[in-house]
Amino acid sequence: MKTLGIDIETFSSADLKKTGVYKYAESHDFEILLFGYSVDGGEVQVVDFTAGEKLPDEIIHALTDPGVTKWAFNSQFERICLSRWLGLQYLDPRPWRCTMVWSAYMGLPLSLEGVGAVLGLEKQKLTEGKDLIRYFCTPCKPTIANGKRTRNLPIHDPAKWEQFKAYNRRDVEVEIAIQERLAKFPVPENIWDEFHLDQEINDRGVALDMTLVQQAIKADERTRSELLGRMGELTDLDNPNSVQQLKEWLADHGLETDTLGKKAVAELLETAPKPLDEVLQLRQQLAKSSVKKYQAMENVACLDNRTRGIFQFYGANRTGRWSGRLLQPQNLPRNDMPGLAQARSLVRSGNFTALEMLYDSVPEVLSELIRTAFIPKLGYKFIVADFSSIERVVLAWLAGERWVLDAYAAKKDLYIATASQMFGVPITDKKDPLRQKGKIADLACIAKGQLVLTDTGLVPIEEVTTEHKVWDGQGWVTHGGLVHKGQRETVNVDGVICTPDHLVLTNQGWVESGKSGGLHWAGVYRPNSAVQALSPTPAGVKRVYDLVNCGRRHRFAVWNGRRLCLVHNCGYGGSVGAIKAMGALEMGLTEEELKPLVDAWRAANPNIVRFWWDVDRAALTAVRERTTTETHGIRFAYQSGMLFITLPSGRRLAYVKPRIGTNHFGSDSVTYEGIGAAKKWERLETYGAKIVENIIQAISRDLLCYAMQNLRHLPIVMHIHDEIVIEAEQQMSVRTVCEQMSQIPPWAKGLLLRAEGFECDFYQKD
Repeated sequence: MKTLGIDIETFSSADLKKTGVYKYAESHDFEILLFGYSVDGGEVQVVDFTAGEKLPDEIIHALTDPGVTKWAFNSQFERICLSRWLGLQYLDPRPWRCTMVWSAYMGLPLSLEGVGAVLGLEKQKLTEGKDLIRYFCTPCKPTIANGKRTRNLPIHDPAKWEQFKAYNRRDVEVEIAIQERLAKFPVPENIWDEFHLDQEINDRGVALDMTLVQQAIKADERTRSELLGRMGELTDLDNPNSVQQLKEWLADHGLETDTLGKKAVAELLETAPKPLDEVLQLRQQLAKSSVKKYQAMENVACLDNRTRGIFQFYGANRTGRWSGRLLQPQNLPRNDMPGLAQARSLVRSGNFTALEMLYDSVPEVLSELIRTAFIPKLGYKFIVADFSSIERVVLAWLAGERWVLDAYAAKKDLYIATASQMFGVPITDKKDPLRQKGKIADLACIAKGQLVLTDTGLVPIEEVTTEHKVWDGQGWVTHGGLVHKGQRETVNVDGVICTPDHLVLTNQGWVESGKSGGLHWAGVYRPNSAVQALSPTPAGVKRVYDLVNCGRRHRFAVWNGRRLCLVHNCGYGGSVGAIKAMGALEMGLTEEELKPLVDAWRAANPNIVRFWWDVDRAALTAVRERTTTETHGIRFAYQSGMLFITLPSGRRLAYVKPRIGTNHFGSDSVTYEGIGAAKKWERLETYGAKIVENIIQAISRDLLCYAMQNLRHLPIVMHIHDEIVIEAEQQMSVRTVCEQMSQIPPWAKGLLLRAEGFECDFYQKD
């Protein structure tokens, strides 16, 4: 026996989506119901444990035999559940392979059903599976009709049970078919080694301070009760937490508003008289009052108070980066408050009276303490180390922008170096206004964004200048320039990524994107031609930009990959809820300075600008001519209906079924199949700057993996983008960790990396 394909069906009263597989398998009533398997790709067998059937001895032995490769789709589930079944801590991940990881490596969906459909397999996953899993694998609600039972057994519906066994068999067959179909494109062994390291980190988990977690939840309950009580006294409303009731109350008292979003409340507070100002301040605090992360920590904490399985290997298959699961460690609130340890101590000890006396906003304190709930085990410390400016440096290295690399090597402030290069003057003071201009330009000009329709074609928003006219749904209009607004939480509305309070045009008129149900299309000659209902979904923290005063209608069109959609611009005459000018304008720049700023940045970074266009040309040529092209050490190859981009590390990014399409404006563009904004498989469009962004993030990911391999002998418990967290013994030095982390892989000659770190007794941002 060389390989063993496995798929199991299980029961547990724990909610798998909330707890994750590690805690799920710890449940007192966990059991394996069906065990489907195939030896060396042969006929699938299904063992029914509920009927007293036994797994053959050779299969039991194979589970712990390092010489037998075990395969499963999302193999972490099978491995952890079988560990519990065998009475072991955790089965060694090294003999395991995952068909889901293979699919992700090939740019395919992360679901068995999705992969089977995209590959057009003869045998597809059975669609009735979800109902069968709900019936047999989770507790049922006791009713008179079912005799008050809390669980459905095979005897309660023998026909369904036979269907369930067929479903289990089919899953193994589909997994085998996927492996056969992808056999021409095997996952390199070094990627499997990275996967095994990922599994080791997930198995290790990270400790949670459950005392802090529970006290934070109590503090929030107390604070919410007090805030709502006070609001009730001031407003006499039945439900002062109701947005509609509060808006009506404010209007009755002479303060009308369309929204009670964060920005709107802040603006209203500037002019609100008493007692309206206090009500708005209370509303502001209530909006911050969210303990979902703490509640999630309660849900996922294993018996030893460690959370496991919070990192998904290859979860972002455009780049190969990890994605977060359960607690979403990539999206934890930052901590900026002074006296973090003091605030943490007060919450942990339950000293809520002192907490309320010392801090203006308890909800804000609780938000900043979320990171600190992650702790090292007793007698250990955390060492937190990250790469400094990794994406900026990798971009300069690939593009050959020598002055950036020289400034980095000299440990200069890159924003100061950028400003000096742009304006041709020496700058040494971080408070120099030119440094601010350099910072804004450096951030604003690195391609990140959504495509805006201009009179010269589709242009990433960060590249739009005042020379461009933009489409407002009815005609070409001028605008006041670009503003960069930092990093903010965003939502995805019908393929357009924006902040939740950005105004978008819907069939109900202009509303905040976080509350919209879909966008109006903005056809070039048929504005407002249709409406698609689609709820906004979280899109993570991103750099965000906007345009100022776009014509008299104050709106512009954004391409969502399929069509144009209208969004509101910022700086629109004080309209409540509209985005206000931030970033560049807020930092003292005038609108007239923005265009020269962009031009100065491009003049200072000619090699990076050239790199964007070289990548665009290489990708188009590879797909159009079905050939192989290369630029800046990056290889683009069309092979067997796929576009592969080979990185310096040798790892390949995969684009499924690429074509040369004609975009909305008659220009050639690369299109491919992937998961779109609606979480559905569809044809997507890409372009040079976006491909560069993926390449830079992918190389940065490879550098992090190399560092993690160098630090593998240490207990890594977390890693977030460019950061590694180690549960270290007290004698371990930060300097040693940073030196090992800064080592350059053989494939990155000429690149300089610098890791910086600190030690702490609980997780935090330095």
